[in-house]
Amino acid sequence: MNKRSIRRAFYFVFASLGTLLVVGVFLSIIDKTDKRIIFTTFKDLLPLVLGVAAAWLGYCVQRRSAYQQQLRILWSRLVEAISCTTQYTHLTNPTEDQYRLTLAKLSIAIDEVRGVFCNIGETDAATGFYPFEPLKDIHGLVVKMGYADGFCAQDAALFRSKIFALWKDARKEILKEFDREEPTFPHSHWVDLNKGRVYDTHDIPKTPT
Repeated sequence: MNKRSIRRAFYFVFASLGTLLVVGVFLSIIDKTDKRIIFTTFKDLLPLVLGVAAAWLGYCVQRRSAYQQQLRILWSRLVEAISCTTQYTHLTNPTEDQYRLTLAKLSIAIDEVRGVFCNIGETDAATGFYPFEPLKDIHGLVVKMGYADGFCAQDAALFRSKIFALWKDARKEILKEFDREEPTFPHSHWVDLNKGRVYDTHDIPKTPT
């Protein structure tokens, strides 16, 4: 369950409970009977309604947790595939085996995305569009690079910059699916100047990322 779906579930439940609260107040005002049967019946049903709401929210949270686990596994596959692809661009004369291994890892990552996300606009009648198109374009760039005599080491740097640009753009959108927060104790000399002491002590250049 993605962020949008779980938010909708929580909004629906809280909106329903708010509506019930208003109905309860309204019934308590208009029910003038001696035993207040209507209002009493409403109060007796409230524990059941709250139990159903709690069970539904628990189910949604469980689905969200499972979805996050799938995302983490997918993220590892993507990082591995992109790392392998980047290393491929640093080779001077890659073999056919290295070429095929790189394409295989990219193909696996591309298809694993389909196992977590459906296509954009996908229906029973329409295939839709692949959700993270840059991944497929990275695969196409590796195909263009080729291997052995067909591989040009001088052009590899240009391909590498294109691959990184595509991955950076796709990565930004993929990470939005995760539940992430800033770390409690970060280590960044760009935020806290005191964290830069180790760089100054050991004469390590501070490189922005």
